[in-house]
Amino acid sequence: MGRPLRKDVLGVDAIGSSTGAATGVRVEYYDEPSSSLKTDGVIIKQRGAKTFTVVEIANIGSGGKYVKAVLQNSTPNAANEMRMWGWLGGNGGTEINIAKITKNLVTDWSDNKYTWTLENDSSNDYIVLTAI
Repeated sequence: MGRPLRKDVLGVDAIGSSTGAATGVRVEYYDEPSSSLKTDGVIIKQRGAKTFTVVEIANIGSGGKYVKAVLQNSTPNAANEMRMWGWLGGNGGTEINIAKITKNLVTDWSDNKYTWTLENDSSNDYIVLTAI
């Protein structure tokens, strides 16, 4: 897996807390039991460079269904699929879908590599990418 994500990236929690105190990076994932796309998901645990345990933000710590999901390049539409993205040049810049993420690097679906930081604009956390 390489170096896993840290819970805290420059003072911002990247991984949601099971106590509901922090939300972390937002993701989209497909929830099989309800057969629906969840656009307000958050990472609870990293299982591999491309695999995560996710849950809806509203259900952190409340016994909501946790889903093991794998990154993909488009909107999730089947069980165990998720999408994570970052912004090249800051929030509102070019949106880039993430294929793999480690502690230090992000790789997109075209094998371009980026360093990344996590920022918060008071409404949510987001990934800012810098090409290397």
